[in-house]
Amino acid sequence: MPIFQKKFAPKVAPPRAQRLNIGCPPPAEDLDDFRTITLNLVDKQLCFIDGVWLNGLKPVPGGTATSGAGVNLTDDLLRMKRRMKALEQENNMLQVKLDVLVDLLTENVIELNEIKNH
Repeated sequence: MPIFQKKFAPKVAPPRAQRLNIGCPPPAEDLDDFRTITLNLVDKQLCFIDGVWLNGLKPVPGGTATSGAGVNLTDDLLRMKRRMKALEQENNMLQVKLDVLVDLLTENVIELNEIKNH
């Protein structure tokens, strides 16, 4: 009996990849079905598209909902508003850059005229 023998030697666990999905079939669901999330409230339907909650179908008091075209119009309108806001910000930034360049050009023309006159 050796003196320096290990008294406790735990067994090595097998790699986890070999233990996964034993006897379980892989998921057959299409993930594209979960790309659009809808939330139905009392009088509204909200859709989560592109990271934004958008108004969807609104039930008509008669009990039937409006067509899917209403959702597309609302979605398109909100997307267009977001795009318009982004374009306005870009336009403002370009206007500021243009003003700075005109100021620099004016200063250079003034300096050039001073050099010519002396």
